[in-house]
Amino acid sequence: MRVSPYRTAARIAWRETRASAGRFIFVILAVAAGVGSLTGVRGFSRAFHTMLQRDARTFMAADLTVRTFQLPTAAQAAEMDALAKRGIERTQITETLTMASPPNNATPLLVSIKAVDPAVYPFYGTVKLNPAMDLRTALQPTNVVVSDGVLLRLGAHIGDTIRIGGQPFRIVAEVTNEPDRMTGSINVGPRLMISRAGLARTGLLIPGSRAAERYLFKIPATIPIARVRRGLHRVFRDALIADYTESHPLIEQGLRQSTTFLSLVSLIALVIGALGVATAIQAHLQQKMDSIAIIKCLGAKSTQVLRIYVLQTAGLGLAGSLAGIALGSLVQMVFPVFLARYFQVAIVPRFDLISALQGLMVGMLVVMLFTVPPLLGIRSIRPALIFRREMAAPAPSFADWWKRAAASVLSAVILLAFVGAIAAWLSDSRKTGEYFAVAMAVGLASLALVAWVLLRGLRWVSRHLPRRAGPVVRQGIANLYRPGNHAGAAVMALGVGVMFTVTVWIVQRGLLQDIVRTAPPGMPNVYLLDVTAANREAVYKLISQQPGVEGTPEILGAVSAQIQSIDGVPFVRQNLRGVERRYTRDVTVSPATERPAFTQVVEGKWWQPGSHPATAELSVAEPAAKILNLHLGSTVVWTTPQKTFASTVVAIHRSEAVRLTARVEFFLTPDALEGLPAIYYGGIRATAASVPAIQKAIYDRFPTITVVNMADVLDTIQSVVDQISLVVRFISAFSILAGAIILASSVAGTRFRRIREVVILKTLGATRKRIAQIFSIEFLVIGTVAGLMGGLLAGWFAWVVLNRLLGAKAGADVLPMALSIAGTALLAIATGWAASFRTLGQKPLEILRDE
Repeated sequence: MRVSPYRTAARIAWRETRASAGRFIFVILAVAAGVGSLTGVRGFSRAFHTMLQRDARTFMAADLTVRTFQLPTAAQAAEMDALAKRGIERTQITETLTMASPPNNATPLLVSIKAVDPAVYPFYGTVKLNPAMDLRTALQPTNVVVSDGVLLRLGAHIGDTIRIGGQPFRIVAEVTNEPDRMTGSINVGPRLMISRAGLARTGLLIPGSRAAERYLFKIPATIPIARVRRGLHRVFRDALIADYTESHPLIEQGLRQSTTFLSLVSLIALVIGALGVATAIQAHLQQKMDSIAIIKCLGAKSTQVLRIYVLQTAGLGLAGSLAGIALGSLVQMVFPVFLARYFQVAIVPRFDLISALQGLMVGMLVVMLFTVPPLLGIRSIRPALIFRREMAAPAPSFADWWKRAAASVLSAVILLAFVGAIAAWLSDSRKTGEYFAVAMAVGLASLALVAWVLLRGLRWVSRHLPRRAGPVVRQGIANLYRPGNHAGAAVMALGVGVMFTVTVWIVQRGLLQDIVRTAPPGMPNVYLLDVTAANREAVYKLISQQPGVEGTPEILGAVSAQIQSIDGVPFVRQNLRGVERRYTRDVTVSPATERPAFTQVVEGKWWQPGSHPATAELSVAEPAAKILNLHLGSTVVWTTPQKTFASTVVAIHRSEAVRLTARVEFFLTPDALEGLPAIYYGGIRATAASVPAIQKAIYDRFPTITVVNMADVLDTIQSVVDQISLVVRFISAFSILAGAIILASSVAGTRFRRIREVVILKTLGATRKRIAQIFSIEFLVIGTVAGLMGGLLAGWFAWVVLNRLLGAKAGADVLPMALSIAGTALLAIATGWAASFRTLGQKPLEILRDE
């Protein structure tokens, strides 16, 4: 009976693997780290997407939603009324910001309000309250229910009374589950839910107020949703319309983008793990050179020997990938924790076969690709060279050197091409794959060069250390160059992980610090929203008299209008892309008698105060004039629900970017906007200590005005950025884990040499403490160099991102870089000792007898 050559090769590979199980366990773990993060990311993404599809009606609380930022026009109301006659139910939700006064009459708190009709809302799902009660019972016109820590922020309890818009409301319950929370327009910050009758009591909304309006529709099964959607799209051209079949476009898009980004970060961790596998296999083959030479002497061909080690590598890659899939299931369960603040996501263990197969395929492919170069080296092993290795090897000829160099470059190019193809597949973008491959090539080459320079520099330093440094430091640094010790690979792998994690941390800190640090002295830090024309002068007088106000307050009127035509040509909205699309919706125009402060006319001439031209005169901001191709003399026709009117461009202006006037691109003579609903916005600069008193003074006199303290805005930004950076750091930490495993693998691979070293040193009189110090110096150097390299590169990358890409003026952030060095050094010491602590216990006599 003929035995299969693959069966024989597999048996030999298994015996060798079992004999070196301690070393190869680290190889399996290195692969598992990358595959685990990749499988976890993609598995959670698929689970989240499936959940959106499965519970789409519940997450929307409807079959179809329309979201807009203005009240319906006559045509829109007529279309919705026509749908109601066909049996389609409808309810309206209004979301806005306002001030809530605590029961102890302390400083008012900025909150987001969601006004619903409890008799109808929600069409699907249930709003769960604590204490448990029906929403219709809870939301009486004088009651509110709260969520998101409102009770803590207000210092209130269930049953207390707070004031909104100057009207008292009793807190009757806390919201524990809100079906359409993720599809809302305002999803951050302290939130209140109120009835529509209660919203009417507050007097917060007047014509022209900026609020988000959502219309929920429940459609009978006999009516096609697509037909209803087409009818609504004809009248709601600027609204976001979504039905349950697509759940929520913005969430879906964000899910795809975040999945792609985190998948690529996971791929980096997998590539680092594969580098560790290649390094371990190379070290293993170096120790097996005698065995390979003997097998070849017995008649084995290189292909037969190669088959043994290919099967061994494939088995290790398979074991690591399967372990990674199991780890990915745990990672998948961690992700809902990051989203719990924003989405009601149930943490349910779920095995996703497709994501597991993707992780298995990518893991096996990457491992096999990176181990091809060391495996092909088996062909160059000659028995004669092994048996004569005590003799000096002849210097390689230039042709041999060139052949090896060309082979190395070619293999690197092929590896990068395959990695780029995998990245393109994971991201569904060929361009992304190309960028990823180039970035990997440049990044790894740079890291390898830096690691080589630093380690070579340390070697030179160790030779020139003063005598008082002692033998411990010298021996510890010298251990970095023992045969089979891959300190360079460990330093590079750890450095990559540190670089990614610290870069995200520095960018996160730099963005928020830049917002605070670079705010110009005159920039408003308190904004007033929803100031009416009737109380505009009184508000201006009140804030001007408040202690702590610096400079002159700014108050600016705003009217919503749409561009109908330019120079007689109808304004075509369908052809606009990018930033131009903002002109397809309502834009803000402002009445101005005199030229506003901090505004400079760059072309034309501002109109005279008190002038009443037959045709309205218009001043346009420079950027808008360039985009819309407006010039002096251009005619712009505007349309509003109340009237349509024409205007002539007489000036082009430029406003200081930090001023309130920079938010308005179109100023018109006051006569043009007469009779139209105008809302005024204010901005003041005040000392931080005086802001609470200003908030309270404005609320006491004008409770319907919303006061936005930039400190609250920064808190919101901080919370969102923290969540995003936490997810990225969590995934990039797998790169650090892979680097630590590679270090442990390197230590395990040199275990026998370390044992001999320990025995010799003990025989010469060295104590266990002295040997422990030598090993600690070695691990400390690896960790310090990796942390220094990763921290410095992270600082440089973060500086490029902040200063070049994001336009922030950020300097060097020393704290994260310093902590990266200290943290990586401690990690390296812990990892090194975890892999070699048994070595110190070896008895010299036991080893010498084996010799």
